[in-house]
Amino acid sequence: MSTARKVPSPDDAQFRLFDGVPQDLDAPLLRTAVNSGRRFVTGDAHAIFLGTTRLETYLKQSGQHAPFTVARLLGEQDWLPFEQRYAATGRAPYAPPLMMGLILYGVMQGVHSLRELERLARLDLGCMWVTGGIAPDHANIGRFIVLHEDSLTQDFFESLTRAILKASGSNSTRLAGDGTVIEAACSHYNLLREEAVKARAEAAIKAVERAPDDLAVQQEQQRSRQCQEIFEARQAARHSHGKSSETLRISGSEPEAMVQRLKRGRGFAASYKPSVLANEERIITALALDASSETQVIAPMLDQSARVMGAQAEEVLLDAGYFDDEVIEATLARDVSLLCPEGQWPAKTREAGLFHKSAFDYHPQTDTYHCPAGQTLILLSKCEQTPRTREHRVYGATTCRDCHLRANCTNAAQGRRIKRYPEDEQREALRLVMQHPQARRIFSQRKAIVEPVFSSLRSQQGLNRFRRRGLQAVKREFALHVLAHNLSRAVALSRALFNLLYAALRGLHEVAQCFPDRFLNLLARASNHINARASIGRTAEMFCDSLFREGSSQVVIGSKIWRKPSSSTMPCWAYSAQVKVGTTITSAAVAMCIARAPARFSSPSRLTVRLLRVPMAGRSDFLASPPNRSTAGMRQVSQTEGNRQKIHPGCAARCTSLT
Repeated sequence: MSTARKVPSPDDAQFRLFDGVPQDLDAPLLRTAVNSGRRFVTGDAHAIFLGTTRLETYLKQSGQHAPFTVARLLGEQDWLPFEQRYAATGRAPYAPPLMMGLILYGVMQGVHSLRELERLARLDLGCMWVTGGIAPDHANIGRFIVLHEDSLTQDFFESLTRAILKASGSNSTRLAGDGTVIEAACSHYNLLREEAVKARAEAAIKAVERAPDDLAVQQEQQRSRQCQEIFEARQAARHSHGKSSETLRISGSEPEAMVQRLKRGRGFAASYKPSVLANEERIITALALDASSETQVIAPMLDQSARVMGAQAEEVLLDAGYFDDEVIEATLARDVSLLCPEGQWPAKTREAGLFHKSAFDYHPQTDTYHCPAGQTLILLSKCEQTPRTREHRVYGATTCRDCHLRANCTNAAQGRRIKRYPEDEQREALRLVMQHPQARRIFSQRKAIVEPVFSSLRSQQGLNRFRRRGLQAVKREFALHVLAHNLSRAVALSRALFNLLYAALRGLHEVAQCFPDRFLNLLARASNHINARASIGRTAEMFCDSLFREGSSQVVIGSKIWRKPSSSTMPCWAYSAQVKVGTTITSAAVAMCIARAPARFSSPSRLTVRLLRVPMAGRSDFLASPPNRSTAGMRQVSQTEGNRQKIHPGCAARCTSLT
């Protein structure tokens, strides 16, 4: 059968369908960076079609909003530090915004492998919009991550998180912190004890003596030496705390990982401890990773969070694992209110049935302890700091011999002895704060803030085990997961805000159609409220002076801060006040005053005071109730007319509710 009739000629109309196709389809699209002058391979997402439909139109019709949010947030960043790391000559590299978009969008989808990211860039439509259609191979993706590792945990993380906070409208100053244990990439079977570590180091030295020019042998000697040094350092740390090192083990292939207990009852394995600080919208504002400690990273995380948010956090909620002197000192130095329980307090008795130290009450007025039997323990001696012990004071009593509770208290012949360290005062103050119901209510929000963060990292992004070896590589990997999580929160919050605005506009439209007169009155009241909010600035200065006279340390009105001129420092739970412009739509509400307790070691509970504008013959009286100290240490405001005190003309204040 002849095929001449089936093959069209060049004059056929089908050939003219390809007249507009460019000849060189494989030529990359190059762009010259404005700041660095370097040329980069880029893409154009607007030029991608699915059949006859633009990719942008197709994604919008499919309800895919994540690619647009990710591309917009990454496009707002400053990429000059990334561009400056490339050489001025040579083959043009891929544009940093597109490469970073590919990596973060892939981690958001639970894709971590470099080859899977390469595949994602070619097949996923949302990823095509973020990357502009570029398709780098796995080697280019890996080199990009290693080249820019310094920016992932510092500059770029802070810049992108700052943009996410601004885009989502998140301005919460209450943070919650937590850490977890994630298994390292090395095998949990190949663990070495002390004898094996020394034997490996000696074998490496002998191998170098036999083949001094062999590069592989030299590298093995460096690894064995590093493993031995880390093992000896951990062994010395255990001995300094009076602990045995017989059970100490280390991974020969990844010595920086610490062998410790995993979560969910999975036994012991080489692992790391990542930590985060998150705000009430579950956006991570600070991250850190250490081999074994969660408390040592609190201070740098507070500093990083302050740089991201533009101001230091007011409150930090931490679980009982952070009840540590180093954490308390870090929060005190930064004037941050710390809410952290000690665990079970008073603690359980020992296995031998002896009373714990928490069962003894300390009285600072007399510098004595009172035991459960009602006897007084006086100061016996003072011990200075030594290389093996800390500075402390020893308390005891002379009536222990005839005490009826001696069997439950001590087995020593001289009686029970209590050691008091300098940091016990701060611990007791924090313990007293956590005993108040208001502090417990605020602390109960910690689980809802930070626990879902690690749940998302594990379940949605698949961070159940690190896939890279070494402390620096693990920090890079964890930083990518945190950035992807923040982008996911930005997508969720922007979508929620869009739905809220849509519902509000739809409701206003229905009100305007059904009740046009009421709608106009509503707009008029909103306009009056805006004017009332502006008028608070005229009385702010005298209002602050009145609060300073009551003992306040600083007053915040809107974005402006008034501080009391004083050289003395106050603890984080000392009395302070904040004044914020009201957000209700009525013209009566002008501001909110939140007052804390003035006494030291008191509860961080707060009172909400609403300032009302009361016009009386052209002017008003600004009245407020003086504070009264209660037995619980709370600042209370009396609502009786007889206790009102004149402060300033303009408004009247009354206590509305506890917050």
